[in-house]
Parts: sequence; C-alpha cells; structure tokens
Amino acid sequence: MEYWKWLKMVVVALIMLGEGWRNEGCLEEERLALFQLKPFFPSIDSRIDGSMYRPIIEEKETSSDCCEWENIECSSITGSVTHLFLNLTYTPPTSYDLVYSYDSYDRRTGNNEYWYLNTSLFLPFEELQSLFLSGNSIVGFVDNQGSFTFNNNFEKLSSKLNKLEILDLSDNYFNDSILTSLSKLSSLKSLNLASNNFIGSNPIDGLKRLSKLKNLEILDLSHHNYIANISSQLNDFSSLKSLRLQDCGLVGKFNSFINLKELYLGSNQIESLGFSSYDKEQLRLNKLEVLGISENLLNSSVFSSLAPLSNLKSLALSSNNLKGPIHMKDLNAFSYLEKLILSFNEVTEFVPSQDSGVTTLYLV
Repeated sequence: MEYWKWLKMVVVALIMLGEGWRNEGCLEEERLALFQLKPFFPSIDSRIDGSMYRPIIEEKETSSDCCEWENIECSSITGSVTHLFLNLTYTPPTSYDLVYSYDSYDRRTGNNEYWYLNTSLFLPFEELQSLFLSGNSIVGFVDNQGSFTFNNNFEKLSSKLNKLEILDLSDNYFNDSILTSLSKLSSLKSLNLASNNFIGSNPIDGLKRLSKLKNLEILDLSHHNYIANISSQLNDFSSLKSLRLQDCGLVGKFNSFINLKELYLGSNQIESLGFSSYDKEQLRLNKLEVLGISENLLNSSVFSSLAPLSNLKSLALSSNNLKGPIHMKDLNAFSYLEKLILSFNEVTEFVPSQDSGVTTLYLV
C-alpha cells in the first residue's frame, strides 16, 4: 500500500511540475514559428467573422502564451501545439522571401492570388495532431532555398510530424502529384482533399501510394469531376471507415467492395448500385451504417438493390428519380434504419405493411 501511495504522489508531482512549466507560456520555438506563420494565416490569434467571401478579421491583443491564441490548441501537460486551425483564411501572403504568388482570380475565395506554402514552417510542431489548411488558395510548396515544388514537402515533414492524424487540404489548388508525398504521413487517420485541382490528371498511381496509409480511416476526394475511374483503386484502402466521393463524375452502375461504415456518393450520375447478396465480395460492406446517394439517377428499385446492406441506419436518397408509392415492406431488410431522406422526389405515398421490420423511422 505504501508503494502505491508513493507512486501516486510522484505522478501527481510530475503533473504539477509539467503544469507549472506550461503556465509560463507555450514552447518558445513554437511561438516563434507561429509568428512566422501569422502573415500568411491571419486567423492565427484572430477571429474571422462575416460572409464566406467578405470575411472580417477581428484582431486582438496578442498574449505571450500562444496556447491562449485563437485557432491554436495545446497539450495541457506539455504546452506543445497539438491543433492548428488555419482553414478559411482569405488574405494571401505578400512576402516573397517565403512564398511566391501570381495573379489569377480565385473562384473559391475571391482573392486574386494563388500562392506557394513553405511547409518547413511547420517543422517545430512535433506534437501536432491536427492541421487544417482548407480554403487558402495554395497551389504548391516552396522550400527554404526558394525552389518551387508541388509535391515533395510533406515527404520532408513526415519524419517530424509523426503524430499528425488529421489533415485538411480541401478547397486549394493542389494537383494529384501531392498524393505521393502524403503517403509518407503514416500516422494519418483523416485526410480531406476535396475541391482541389485534380482536373485532367490521372491520380491512380498516387492513390496506389496513398493506400499505404494503413491507419487512414476517413478520406474525402469530393468535387473532382475527372476521377470517375478511380473507384476500383479504393479497394486497397482496407482501413477506411468513411469515404466521400461526392460530385466526382461517377456514372452508370457503381460497385464498391470497401469495408466502410459511411459512404457518400451524392451529386453524381449513378443509375444503379450493383449491390448483390450473391456477390461474396459485397459482404465486405456489411458494416455500412450511413449511405448518402442524393442527387443521382436512382429509381424506386433502389431499395431491392440495397437489401444486402442490412446494417444501414441512415439512407439519403433526395433528388433522385423515385416516383409513385413507397411500400414499407420494401424496407424490411433495414431493421436498423433510423433516418430516410426522400425529399425532392415524386413519392406520392407510403403504403404501410404489417410485416415491416422498421419500427421507428424518421422520414425527411
């Protein structure tokens, strides 16, 4: 008993020592790095208000402790920066010593410049777990020597940012060459690449490399109209639990053999899903709980094709070609279904059934 009391006292003392050191401020190296990043990401220690295209940046008096800054989160024990929320910033950098920009109207943010990011500025953040860079009009990278590159800087970061789990690069202008360097970030669990510049490119080789991320659970490739042929490449992502392929130009019959819990295929031109209880590979989808296939070309026969997905809890089918009555008996296979979204179809009525396996259902 005495030993455990002594051990508990040691642990408490170490925690208090860590907290006392942390209260003096964040790590000096990281604080200086944030000051270097601030000209390029004005949201650091600022609050962004206003509409999406006309943001108002409210600056405030900067604390000496960067862990108290807006859009920065730190470990309560070590004081190291763990989360950087640098998304949705709208004022592009103007300094030419770290970035290079050129005139071109930004269709996403209204800025008239794209720019190159020096990823070496993130090297001090060795405890970083989440990095959000969405909506910044970044087109590529520049190193400390001023050389421009599109793809290899994240590879250089991989040895330092070995705790990074969440990376959001959506709404920028990266092309598919970035996929190769991202494959080195082995700790990633969530990767958002939606709305980038994969137009006209062939990301298949990059996706093969990206599939080496064995910890990756969430992947968003939405809003790339020219990657419709990549669905077969996604079979190698065995660890994925959530996949978004919205507005990716998927047409005709869609087959997926991915072990997922969430699948979002909205805003495509899918006519049928091709799910079959006789397809042994399809049994890998028996964990699917959320399926979003709104804004496609599916008709009322979709319920029979979805029957093997017996664990569905949420099904979104708005803005399809469903017409006439919906017979509740067609939903018998979905005994766990809790939410069914059928808005913007031509459904006339719901025909009840005494044998319906659905007991409680929220209809939209």
